[in-house]
Amino acid sequence: MNRHFKMARSCRHLNALIRWLILASYFFGQVDADVVGWSYDTKRGGPSTWKDSYPDCAGLLQSPINIVTEDAEYHHKLQYININNYSITDGVMMRLENKDGHTAEVVMSGKPVYIQEGSLPDVYKLEQFHFHWGAEDGRGSEHSIDGKFSPMELHLVHFQDHLGNIAAASTHPFGLAVFAFLFKVVPQDNIKLNKLLKYFPKIVNASADVEIETFALRDILPDVDHLDFYRYDGSLTTPPCSESVIWSVAVENIEISQNQLNLFRNLSDDNHASLVDDFRPIQPEHNRLITTTLRVSRYNRLNTTTQQSPKNNDGSMVTACLLVLSPSLLSILHYSIVFNYFQICH
Repeated sequence: MNRHFKMARSCRHLNALIRWLILASYFFGQVDADVVGWSYDTKRGGPSTWKDSYPDCAGLLQSPINIVTEDAEYHHKLQYININNYSITDGVMMRLENKDGHTAEVVMSGKPVYIQEGSLPDVYKLEQFHFHWGAEDGRGSEHSIDGKFSPMELHLVHFQDHLGNIAAASTHPFGLAVFAFLFKVVPQDNIKLNKLLKYFPKIVNASADVEIETFALRDILPDVDHLDFYRYDGSLTTPPCSESVIWSVAVENIEISQNQLNLFRNLSDDNHASLVDDFRPIQPEHNRLITTTLRVSRYNRLNTTTQQSPKNNDGSMVTACLLVLSPSLLSILHYSIVFNYFQICH
């Protein structure tokens, strides 16, 4: 493969990002998601209409996506996320709510809970965690793995601590970090989930909320020392669909029983109907880079005789491509290029 072909290929990798930035210049003024109502119900518009009120929902870095495991690139410098703070309970307060009939959400307050490392560019503070689920076991998760959906998905939503709050962070590149976990159905109850689920009868109706006894978030996650994950850059999966999210989708699943799933399905939406199928459809990938902490990957299988990743060659070509860009565009691209190519791929 000659040098010019390699450079052309690498420049194409930047094409989606550049187009996104051009669109962003037109849509700089974001609409507040609390101002314009939205719904998962297709009879009331559904996700396909979100872009009419929230232009970012039509962006090129939207989530969720289908993760093709063969395309995920392992890199030894992609760190595990430090979730030691997930074990903290002292001084931490939790409020469970039926969030406007859209989801079951736990809002954090009191002593902050942080994640760090994981090749993240900053320390991130946990704002809330919430769930997406389906009316049937064959659907419910937002992300799919090799085209297969899970019955439910958990999102732990964090923001860069120095940015102050989640609203401000959503307007900054990489301002948000979401750690996602898919679920699998097992015959017996996952007793660890009961610390949360015992309060669900109190939030059946839309916008109902209740203070709950604080529990260690780490207890309901998979019991492994290091949580492997897939990493990509994307967006919020609900309006305003801000394209400022570093996604980490865990490889290990959380177990849940059919009876426990039904507690979610018994909740009501804002139209007094069953709160189910609160997930956004899969969005186009647009050739985004997907990395993973898993050591078994397409790169390892096809490149067993060399230690240099094909992405490293692309990274050097990226630098060449940047030389022809305007200074203003270079400044806008700075965060994405540094994070994706220098922190992850070099």
